[in-house]
Amino acid sequence: MRRKENDRISSTITDFLGKPTKWIFITLFAVSVILPLYWLATNAIKVEADYLASPPVIIPTRITTENFIKIFVNDGVGKGLYNSAVITAVSTFLAASFGSLAAYALTKGKLGKRTRSIFAGWFLLQKMYPAVATAIPIYLVMRSLHLIDTKTAMIILNTSFNFPMVIWLMMGFFQEVPESIEESGKIDGCSMAQRFFYLVLPIVKPGLVASAILTFVSTWNEFLFAVILSVRNAKTLPVIISGFITDRGLEWGPMAATGVVIIIPVFVIVWLLQKDFVQGMTMGAVKG
Repeated sequence: MRRKENDRISSTITDFLGKPTKWIFITLFAVSVILPLYWLATNAIKVEADYLASPPVIIPTRITTENFIKIFVNDGVGKGLYNSAVITAVSTFLAASFGSLAAYALTKGKLGKRTRSIFAGWFLLQKMYPAVATAIPIYLVMRSLHLIDTKTAMIILNTSFNFPMVIWLMMGFFQEVPESIEESGKIDGCSMAQRFFYLVLPIVKPGLVASAILTFVSTWNEFLFAVILSVRNAKTLPVIISGFITDRGLEWGPMAATGVVIIIPVFVIVWLLQKDFVQGMTMGAVKG
């Protein structure tokens, strides 16, 4: 039913815009996405004379890997990549795992509809206040716990920041699961945990993947608390790339090369999971 409704809406939009207008929008969108990526990738492999030239050099006159060698040998990008990978992987796993469990308990537990709505609103509210408002208190707490410049601090923060988002998203996905599935599990003698893992979780897998990817991207790109809480050992890639802005100007080549390193993992993961991600982002969008 939802698929038919989505198809109907898509057909209506297509008829309204018409094919020429549709292709114009698609072309503009593609250019707006591809052009910055092309510029980033080419600057990463240009020699210094090319990326400092005026007017700009569109096609590199000579391809070099010097920028990539420099950032891994001299600028600590290798360690930053390791820190980012560990922090992001652990934070995503914790937020997605415990967030989905909490969302299932809140959705299918013995709570009234009004109570569930209050919880959902509260979790949504947690993502609305500016993170910078908590920067000083969090720094003081982490300093008192001797967690400054540690990956543990970043894992705790990123998990707690993304936890409400995962719960809020997953509550919507769990609400779409038919009650008949829950009832059949109860009749068969399944506990709440068994119903969650064996009956409900396979149904909401796309939603869980979507929540995990959003958490992954949010954690991977997190800058504010990474720059506040890291000194040397826990620096992540976004902090390292900001170091290429110096009093002598911008180091365009190393900055572009680091940007490529930052983009590749996100691109690969989203590409591998794109089917579940798209399906998860559209689940429950239109109720049938």
